[in-house]
Formats: sequence, C-alpha cells, structure tokens
Amino acid sequence: MERKEIIIGSRGSKLALVQSNLVIDELKKYYPEIEFKIKEIKTKGDKILDKTFDKIGGKGLFVKEIETALLNGDIDIAVHSMKDVPSEFPNGLEISAITQREDMRDVLITKEDRDFYSLKNGARIGTSSLRRGAQLKNLRNDIEIVPVRGNVQTRIKKIEELDLDGVILAAAGLSRLGLEEQISYYFNIMDIIPAVGQGALGIETRKDDELVKKIVSKINDDTTSIAIKAERMFMKVLNGGCHVPIGAFAYIEEEKLKMVGTVASIDGEKQIKVSGEDKTSNYDKLGKGIAEEILNRGGRDILNAIEGDN
Repeated sequence: MERKEIIIGSRGSKLALVQSNLVIDELKKYYPEIEFKIKEIKTKGDKILDKTFDKIGGKGLFVKEIETALLNGDIDIAVHSMKDVPSEFPNGLEISAITQREDMRDVLITKEDRDFYSLKNGARIGTSSLRRGAQLKNLRNDIEIVPVRGNVQTRIKKIEELDLDGVILAAAGLSRLGLEEQISYYFNIMDIIPAVGQGALGIETRKDDELVKKIVSKINDDTTSIAIKAERMFMKVLNGGCHVPIGAFAYIEEEKLKMVGTVASIDGEKQIKVSGEDKTSNYDKLGKGIAEEILNRGGRDILNAIEGDN
C-alpha cells in the first residue's frame, strides 16, 4: 500500500508552521513522491491569552485539539514541540519520531541588549513559564516576573508595550524563526535548566497506522529520542507540566546517558537539583531515579505547596 498524501496537524502560529515545514523538508528527503499538506488547528493555549498556564489547566494546552483531529482521522500526523507534550497520551496515539534536538537553552532578549547580570536592580522580565520565573528568581531575587503570553513575536513586542527590561524565550524557537540576532544573553543550562523536551520536535501518530509510523520513523534521531524519554519519565514521576516549575535535560556523553533535573519554588527561594548517569538503555530508570531523589530531598513539599496554591 502506498501513500500519495499525508495531512499534518499543526498549530497556526508562525513558529509552529515553520517547525511543521522543517519536518516536511526532512520527510521529503526520503519520500519525494508523497504530498505533505498542513492543516492548521487552533488549540486552547492559542485561544486563551489573558491567563497564565497554571490558571487554564497547564497540561495539553497546545496539543489536545490536534490529538482529537488525529484520533478522528482528520489528519495523519501531528507535529509538536516536545516541551508541550504531556506525559500521558490519549488511547491510540503515540510519539513515533523525535527529530534531532536543537539548542535547548533559554535566552534573554533585553531592551538595551544587556546580559542578565547587568540588568538594573528590580528589572522586570516577562515570561509565562513558572519554571523560568522560579529559576530567574533563584539567580537574582530582585527580579520582578511579569506574566506575558502570545507567540514569540508578540512576547518580544511586550518589552516596549509593558515597559519590560526583557523577556526570556527558548533559543531553538528564535533560531527557527531567524531571530537569533535579537538574543542578548544565553543562560547556562545549569543556571536555567530547560523544560522537558525543549529544543526537540515530536511526530505523533495513531498507534495502528503502521505505514505512517514507518514513514516518520525515518527522521527519528536515536540520541535525542533516548534523552527525551529519560526527561519525560522524570516529568511523569513528578506529574509535572507547564504549571509546575520543573526542568530537566539529558544527553549522551562517552556512551553514558547523563541527566540533571530540578524542582523550584515559585519564589525561587528553594531549588533542588539532582544529577545522575546510567547506561543509555536505562533511560527510564535514570529519569525515575532522579525524580524520586528530588521528591525525597524536599521536592514533594515544594510541589504540594504549589498544588495547594492552585
């Protein structure tokens, strides 16, 4: 059986469409005869822009409607930023490929092209991410966090509109949009630990669609996939999503899988970081072990307090 056409579900933002087209470009290298079409789908996270993630349900904000279309057969695959994908999938769906990871760091765009540590006392930084806000406050407790939502370009415009000193964003998204020259400062990965899956794209399919799964498997990056699986196990154990200040990144070095995870209080006063390493085949064990150590070292109390506040 051959496929002449594959429909890709994507959010309608400029970044999401760029990412979907990047996936198409990779798939075309292996399947030039297939026509790939993008179907734009608005998600809850795209529609509600006047509230922070923790106030509108945190998990699945940018994927649920796309997954519904996938389950209904309206689309054949979905392209997601892996940092948006919850730890649990609807019955019948799975991630069948993860592309090679780009720069996973968080970055700062500032009004006067300053680095983070030269910003004035009490500088106002825009972010909708509790993870970013908590870790910024941990680095500098004088920083004021100002909630901002919207696509990348909208958040950059908020610097002028809200008289901010800067906004914090993901390096990978800015790179994909060709906006790297606007970056004022790259955070060290150990200072601002990235979101689970940050910098990687995931291709979601129906579990029973063997042909499409085979097609997208061509662009799976094994190294990235192993690292993301470890991070997602970490997230699953902590039951975290966009509304919880957790971060993790894993990488392979000298044939070992290495990983660091963190949980922080929203005010940044408490932050727990745990590192570890294991064989690459033990990615689930590593992710679970680091999460459990964080919980036992005070992470459970931090998370319980946050859930209580919400």
